[in-house]
Amino acid sequence: MKRWFLGFSLLLTGCGEEYAPYFADIETDRDLDSDTVEFEGDPWLIPGNVEEQLFTEVKSGGEMHIIHGFQGGVWVHLSIRVNGMRSLGRIQAGLGEDNSVGETQYDLRLSRTAEGYLEAYDIPIPISYRGDDLAGHLESLYGSEQPLNITFRVQDRTVSDRRQIVLQPG
Repeated sequence: MKRWFLGFSLLLTGCGEEYAPYFADIETDRDLDSDTVEFEGDPWLIPGNVEEQLFTEVKSGGEMHIIHGFQGGVWVHLSIRVNGMRSLGRIQAGLGEDNSVGETQYDLRLSRTAEGYLEAYDIPIPISYRGDDLAGHLESLYGSEQPLNITFRVQDRTVSDRRQIVLQPG
């Protein structure tokens, strides 16, 4: 009797109206044609760090950490927040006078946040060094104040920032 009841129940649940799940993508803002984009106010760029999905501005005199990569290399990771620019551009970032401590540049697409800003996380700036004494070189950098130079360029629009930061072990 139990088998009959179970079989009948399964038959009834399979004989109903067809159910088709409805999936929809939420509309997202895309960059408009560059000729029609009108930006309000002056564009700006803020350097910072992201910890646990929270952007924190690095002010002059603030700390940035030198970290050792899993596959080698020594890096400073930077995040940026930008406003008044399109999302696809070229980032240039450097540490030290004339970018002598480290520098990077590459094409980058920024992500739009819930607050409406454009952000990029973990922009790696490799620490450059010569010779065999990496540990000695890093010791000389720990606690030193270095200029952080950042430029984000989109076509003919450029936004940049320069701040003094203190390098610390990560």
